[in-house]
Amino acid sequence: MQSSPGSQLWTPNSSAQANKLLAEMQALERELIVRKVNADGFYWLTNLTKTKDEQATRFGADPYRPFPKKEYLWATWQALTIEPILFIEKSRTMMASWIVAGFCAHFAFTNPATCVVFQSEDLDRAKHDIDYVKTLWEQSPDFLKERWPLTKQLDRQPQESMQLANGSRLVAIPGNPDKIRSEHPTIVVLDEAAIITEGEQSYNVAMAASPVKVVCLSSAKPGWFQEFTESAVPVKWPYGRQPENERKAA
Repeated sequence: MQSSPGSQLWTPNSSAQANKLLAEMQALERELIVRKVNADGFYWLTNLTKTKDEQATRFGADPYRPFPKKEYLWATWQALTIEPILFIEKSRTMMASWIVAGFCAHFAFTNPATCVVFQSEDLDRAKHDIDYVKTLWEQSPDFLKERWPLTKQLDRQPQESMQLANGSRLVAIPGNPDKIRSEHPTIVVLDEAAIITEGEQSYNVAMAASPVKVVCLSSAKPGWFQEFTESAVPVKWPYGRQPENERKAA
């Protein structure tokens, strides 16, 4: 039977062909997203994963929430990307620990054989950063987790570390500076650096280990951390502005 111009002739396997075409298009879409995520970690953080608000759990609310698209967080991400050494003064509501954990997670997920060390005064505080990383991985879509496989299931990973199949690992350590030496770190993060008893020594040890990045973040407190930040001088802000479409979506 000949079809008239403009009509469509369906064969018995047309449905199967359509499903195959749809699957191919979906696979292509996922591949494009993966490439964008690899190139732009802030896109992943603000569009394809969620943070966890422990306070919300107490009231029966959903604790998982999208990462806010704030311009200062975009600028912080750019600073983390560009600067080999970065000091961040923070308050509890700024999500500074979350964005640093997100940056370190993305770096480890997309760069094989990365070692990220989170150090704080005690192990429990440092493990919070590992929990942030695990949450961000777990809340990512399955097709990304398949690209970032773990050495073992998430619930079987140690509380103080997370290891990926690409050889990357993220580990929490207490405030002993000697702990840094044994890890051969790619990135060192001193969280609540101002309250680490031997924080300045830890910073010096981290610098001597020649990592790619050293990040020190802390709330305000007199001491070595404050002396470092007070001696800083203003420079022209080089990190640009958050893209217009991202600001409108915030």
